[in-house]
Amino acid sequence: MTTIMKAKEAADQVYASIRARVEELRMNGLAPSMATILVEGDPASAYYAQAKQRIADKLGVAFSLHSFEPNVEEKEILELISRLNKDSSVHGIMLELPLPKHLSASTIEKAISPLKDVDGVTPDNKLATVTGAEGLYPATPQACIRLAKHFGHTLAGKNVTLVGRGQTVGLPLFHLLQRENATVTVCHSRTPDIAKHLQHAEIAFVAVGRPNVVTPDMVHEGLVIIDAGINEVEGGKIVGDVSAEVSSHVAGISPVPGGVGTLTTAILYENLLKAIDLQCKELDSEKDSGPVSWDSSIHLFLQQAGSSNPTPGGGSVAALIAALGASMTSMVGNLTKGEKFASIQQQVAGVIRTMNHLTEQCEELLHADIRSFNQYMDALKLPKRTDEEKLLRSEAIQKAAIRAIEVPLRLMEICRTGMSSTYSIAETSNKNVISDLGIGAILFEAAAQSALLTIEINLGSLKDQEMKQQYEDKVRLLSGEIGELKSKALVVVRGRI
Repeated sequence: MTTIMKAKEAADQVYASIRARVEELRMNGLAPSMATILVEGDPASAYYAQAKQRIADKLGVAFSLHSFEPNVEEKEILELISRLNKDSSVHGIMLELPLPKHLSASTIEKAISPLKDVDGVTPDNKLATVTGAEGLYPATPQACIRLAKHFGHTLAGKNVTLVGRGQTVGLPLFHLLQRENATVTVCHSRTPDIAKHLQHAEIAFVAVGRPNVVTPDMVHEGLVIIDAGINEVEGGKIVGDVSAEVSSHVAGISPVPGGVGTLTTAILYENLLKAIDLQCKELDSEKDSGPVSWDSSIHLFLQQAGSSNPTPGGGSVAALIAALGASMTSMVGNLTKGEKFASIQQQVAGVIRTMNHLTEQCEELLHADIRSFNQYMDALKLPKRTDEEKLLRSEAIQKAAIRAIEVPLRLMEICRTGMSSTYSIAETSNKNVISDLGIGAILFEAAAQSALLTIEINLGSLKDQEMKQQYEDKVRLLSGEIGELKSKALVVVRGRI
């Protein structure tokens, strides 16, 4: 007889544990708080956000829902995330997907602090999922494994077939299964005969995002299936990736709904408690070591940058230089006031707002550079005794290299934006401080060139030649645009001195 692996009991156990911990934290003066970002327009996203809020209320977790109109500009969401990252009373941040086409989920996810990323979607946490380092792992892959174990199915030594290798579920689940010591076969769109691999499997995890991927003729009566799919079909019915008829042909199967998704929501709040632990740990570490901080004095920063400690390094210094460039342009804007400049006040106000936002981003990148360096070092230290360990180490190094490229690449994009705004007011801003605007342009380019060096150092570690070429093309374009803008700005500045 088939066991229908409903997740309610497992989820209730997780919730009971969370409630006890939340009560303990509140007694010690800490009120766990979750923030969810929702861009309106997708009814399912709104439903899930409201469902999470109801659960938060039952758990005693403070919950804030930040809703935006469908036509929201990306920078508005990034500004909110920046505030939430800095707000010590907020411990977890979730972004509801999908987003409207004009918004980049990748860009927005990257802006979330890894210590508050309860969905496990930031590059830092994706890398941690691969390496097994401390971090916040994605909830759905965790739920898949937890549900199997709840029903007594151990994974060590088992033949496991994973159908699906997507970034959200399949790929992170593969790495988690590896660390459970399962023998994993991964099937995907290029696999010619998925049924053959299911016939040899003891446990199967299916995470494709398409109904009827697995049908009765593909399975055997001893197979246990965890279905992580959620699909809406005609009539609004929710189904998984596995055909409903499969349930009578296997030993066990998780239902949809009522299976993985039910446990996933519970684990999101479990991740919130882990996020609190990580934030407290970092706070304790900062008290002990006196880390780099945006609030540090210039003297202290220079002392730390000049020490034998590899961080803060060139990337952090470049972020500070870019922020100084933004401050110069902002100062010129703030001194371009009065009736004489009435016709350009709106433009100048926009430039000042842009500079303030860029400064906030530079602060985030200063810390992101330090984290990316540490992650690269952690990847290099991974064991390489067996072929499996060598493979995991190689994957971790590649992901760390990508992260070490992405951070300075974002800084170059900031410098281009800053340079463009600086040039836009070169002809019309207050002539008495025009030299400071030129200094701002020089600082933006210096920061961009520093970031470029960091990118070039890490490009050599990439094995994917197509990806490497894409980065090289993007960097070349950015560098050219920044250089051209700086030259134009300085021509105007020198002409007005």
